[in-house]
Order: sequence, then C-alpha cells, then structure tokens
Amino acid sequence: AWKTSEVLLNWNPNDVTTMAPNYREVYQGLCVFDYEKHYEIALTYRNLEKPFVIRNDPKVMAVVRKWDDDPEYLHKVLGDVEEYRTERSPVNQFMWYRLRGGKSNSPAGYQVPPNDETEMPFGEWLEHALDKDAKALGSVELAARVKAMKERRLSRAGSKNEGGDEPLGIDDEDNKEQDDEESEESKESKWYYFRINAALKGAKKGRIDKFVYDELSFFDPRKREDSSFYIVDPKEERGINCRFGMRGVIAANHFDMSRNMIAIFGGERRYVLGHPSQCSKMALYPRGHPSLRHSAIDWSNPTEWDKHPEFKEALINEVVSYYFSGGIGIRLLFIRRYHNSSLSHSR
Repeated sequence: AWKTSEVLLNWNPNDVTTMAPNYREVYQGLCVFDYEKHYEIALTYRNLEKPFVIRNDPKVMAVVRKWDDDPEYLHKVLGDVEEYRTERSPVNQFMWYRLRGGKSNSPAGYQVPPNDETEMPFGEWLEHALDKDAKALGSVELAARVKAMKERRLSRAGSKNEGGDEPLGIDDEDNKEQDDEESEESKESKWYYFRINAALKGAKKGRIDKFVYDELSFFDPRKREDSSFYIVDPKEERGINCRFGMRGVIAANHFDMSRNMIAIFGGERRYVLGHPSQCSKMALYPRGHPSLRHSAIDWSNPTEWDKHPEFKEALINEVVSYYFSGGIGIRLLFIRRYHNSSLSHSR
C-alpha cells in the first residue's frame, strides 16, 4: 500500500482522462488471479477473507461479449419508457446522506450534498452518458448518435402531449428554479448515476429483477453451480445492485457493511481501496451523522487535506479496470473502504 497523498497527487480523482499504462503510474496492490489458471489460489484468498481481483471467468466473459456484440442490447431490454431510480448531481461527486427530521436537524456547519434522486428511463440515461463521452473524446460519430437519441426522445415526449391538456406546470417565480432544473440545457450539465437494485423476491415474480438474476447467474444464490465462488453463504445474499456510471461520476469514499463482489462488464472504472485498519486516518464523519460511513473531506481537493493531516498518511492502493481485459471482479470484504470513479460510460 502507498500513502494517500502519493496516490491521489499522482492521479487526481477528478481526472477521468484515460491514458495508456506507460503514461501513468498506477498503485495496483491487490493480487490478480485468472479464473481458469488460479482458481484454487483465488478460492483460498476468498476463504481467508482477503481482497483480490479475478479475471477471465468464462461465465462473466460470456456476459461481456453478449453486451459488447450488441451495444443496444441493454437499451432494448430496459427501454425508453419505464423509469428507474437514478441519482443526479450538478457536480460529479456523489455522497450518500440521510437527513432525519429535515435540514433543520443537520449538524452545525454541515453542507447537504447537492446530489438527489430522480427517475429516468435507461435510454435517456444512456443518451446523457454517451454525450459526456462524445464531448470528452471529441467524437463526431458518437455526438451524432447522441443527437439522434435526443431527437427520438423529444419526439416521443411531444407525441404524448399532442391533442391533450397543457403540460402540468406552475407559471410563477417560486417554481422557476425547479422548471429550469428539468430543462434540456440543465440535464446536459449534470451527472447521472443509473441504478437497478434487483432482489430475489422480485426475481420470483418475473420483474426486471428476474432479467438481472437470469443474466448474471453467477450472482444467483439458487444456482450454486454458477455462483458458489462468488456467494459463500446463500442465506447472506442481499441482492444484485447494478450501477451504470457516466464519465466523471465519483462515488465518494465510503464503506459498506457487507462483503462485496464488484463485477465490471464494460467501460472503465478506477477503485481506490483502503484497509479497515486505516479508518482512523480517513477523516470519517462520526456515528449518527447524515453522511455516516463517508469521509468529511474531498479526496480530489488537496487543500482540504490539511484539515486532517493524518489523512495524507493513510495507506491505500487502486484497481483500474482498463489495465485488464473486460469482465473483472473485485472482491472486497467487510468494511473495506473504497472510492470509485467512472472513467467512461461503464457498467
């Protein structure tokens, strides 16, 4: 592991310009195993509760190829009509929070993160995600695809309003800001973090949950032949949480109270990881805080680090997905800290 200051100054989390390996040092510290060549070693690591990276699992790679061969596959399945839970923000960093009793009960000096939640069809999210890539890469072809997607979306929206009542809305100054938030110009400037939380209970009823469990059988506790490596105890399974990132989206440093297996099926992501032993140096919010489990400082802003000098001495490492062929898994254990960035449209 390396000092936080060394890793983050080498590559600021807000920098999502991907580069070839010889242009940038990467502080990769986890062991990387090939599923077909090192299965027994990886299994030993898993049983010893050690984090690692696994690659080239034929079952995972089959999903990668399926989604890559038809770039519209997920779009066709998830569609342009049904809306799903989506986090949005005017800035690229997302931090979880829960305000019990409203803003009046916020701790002194606490600034509520600007991210909130909305609902959005997958097709619209994909349009916005590809738009971020098109602008960053200067891709004329991708920009043309985004333009066509937007025209189709607005055409569908216009058709819904034809011949009916005026669109709902309130023409007064008190609601102007809210209206502006939903303008097309405003949408283009925001970041969206699309998500599908699939549960086994829903999968039994044939909803989108069923599609997720059928597609990712290696995460289905009922299919032990496929999932025994990834799910140790089927009784402890807590669902499949799908996160679709757009370029620049950052999930601020936090830990989850469970064992995680993160699978990356396409696109590029960067994970900065820390051992639980480093928690005392991570400037964590205290128990009971609205942003419990998160760091109180911005990892991408070195000027804030001086507020907690110990943060610069914390030991971390990183995993960057574009250094591997697609379909990697990252095994993270109980309360291991992680901070992840989407370096492109990713899934």
